[in-house]
Amino acid sequence: MKIAGLVGITDEELIVRAMRDAQSLLSEHIERGPYDAEQAITELLEVIDRPDIVAATNRLCSEFGLRPSRSR
Repeated sequence: MKIAGLVGITDEELIVRAMRDAQSLLSEHIERGPYDAEQAITELLEVIDRPDIVAATNRLCSEFGLRPSRSR
């Protein structure tokens, strides 16, 4: 499925990019130590709770018959 406004990128690609960004943030957090967990969570939310990521996830869930999680 193509995403409006982003030529040539699919929902799958968008979500994979977000997952890689989130994994990178977690790796950085582990290297820094456990002292800034709140900052790590904030950074993760900035990556995975973006409207385009949420919308792509919801579309893919619908496509595969899964129920998306409730938004806040």
